[in-house]
Amino acid sequence: MNINCHQDKCNAMKKIKFIVTIFATILTFIASHAYAGQLSPELSETLQQVNHKEYLSVIVRMEDQTDLKASTLGIVGRNKALRSRKVIKALKATAIVRQKDLITFLEKEKSLGRVVHYASFWIFNGLSLKATPGVIKKIASRDEVDIVSEDLPIPPPVLLPSTPPQSETNYTWNIERIKAPEVWDMGHNGSGVVVGIFDTGVDYTHPDLAEKYRGGDNSWFDPYEEYTTPHDSAGEGTGHGTHIAGIILGGNASGQHIGVAPGAKWIAAKAWNDKGESFTSNIHEIFQWFIDPDRNPETNDFPDVVNNSWGFKLLDIFPWCLPDFQNDIKAWRATGIIPVFSAGNSGPWFFTGESPANYPETIAVGATNLSDRIAFFSSRGPGNCDLSIFPDISAPGVAILSSAPDGGYQGMLGTSQASPHVVGTIALMLDANPDLSIANIESTLKATAKHLPLGFFSPNFSYGWGRVDALEAVRAVIP
Repeated sequence: MNINCHQDKCNAMKKIKFIVTIFATILTFIASHAYAGQLSPELSETLQQVNHKEYLSVIVRMEDQTDLKASTLGIVGRNKALRSRKVIKALKATAIVRQKDLITFLEKEKSLGRVVHYASFWIFNGLSLKATPGVIKKIASRDEVDIVSEDLPIPPPVLLPSTPPQSETNYTWNIERIKAPEVWDMGHNGSGVVVGIFDTGVDYTHPDLAEKYRGGDNSWFDPYEEYTTPHDSAGEGTGHGTHIAGIILGGNASGQHIGVAPGAKWIAAKAWNDKGESFTSNIHEIFQWFIDPDRNPETNDFPDVVNNSWGFKLLDIFPWCLPDFQNDIKAWRATGIIPVFSAGNSGPWFFTGESPANYPETIAVGATNLSDRIAFFSSRGPGNCDLSIFPDISAPGVAILSSAPDGGYQGMLGTSQASPHVVGTIALMLDANPDLSIANIESTLKATAKHLPLGFFSPNFSYGWGRVDALEAVRAVIP
């Protein structure tokens, strides 16, 4: 017996190890069967059921992917202009060369009426297209193609009302909890930092958000072409993006401070149309737009960090590890964009992290309540894709008061509300030290997080490394 091991702690660790072992076996099985051949299992099944004259929308991912290592691209430091030029140039070069023959084939099939349309993407070296089953099967058999999968619907985020407590100060409880006001007193409020909001849109007329919109032709993207200026509407998800924006950088127009980094600027993309519909292809469009908003790689107009309070899962595939957007996020990181995702609201069981939050390339954020306990709904780890600690970190996600469309305010809960606290904290860190790398930011967030009680060990599969502490994170990075 190890006399240095507390009995309760050892028992807890043994249980964790047993669970990890069981699911490691499951993950190995899934990995070996998920993409047998070059058609995804779901698409293969669909093709067996449809008429040969029907058209199906699919995503094609090419075999060769760009080597985005900084050393390979000759990138040194966090020079935004240099990074964007080199990364975009490399991604486009790969796409042009590797997609050339397939595009020639698609043009021929289009002239014969067997392809309705197609679009090329350089961010993940792939295409979206609508074609007959026969054409899709031919595409899957090509040597340069890695996998063909369905253009899946991506569900909009859900609004979960939650009554915030009465505050006796000029700050919401959650902003005080992570000590953001104390960082402002040090002279750091997110000034000079640009935040991206990947959500339902944003009401840019809201008094807490209007002056913080970066503006110009490179600050708003609507792939559905419904709105030329920022707008928040996505069926039942309407208002979600506006709430997120307020938590990140909202002001105090109501008399109460609601945002972590009120000095930052924002840009946004509308991920769902007015009916609340979105597909994998639309999400790829937005990932690509954030890297180069003005479509000019010579400029460095991409955001420093992007909040992603969304995720998806397939109920018939568990554990959930859906790699559809993994190459997009790798491209973000290579450019210098910090990807922060909400962990998901599928807890409290193990292995309930949703994609893309469970990719190793993201910062996944769980939700805590007013007592600094993990929220019951917050998705738990280990990470479904690599068995790592999941989530990475936690933040307040219950009874969060923030902005609502038409100048209003609303209380909500969810890991959707937790991740903006981490995004705002990153903005404060970059205000204090603009030269921080993504790796610096990740390690600092973990090292300075407040350890929360769960048995006797940390990090763990509920809180990650702990609850974010903006004050300690900023103190740790000041040169």
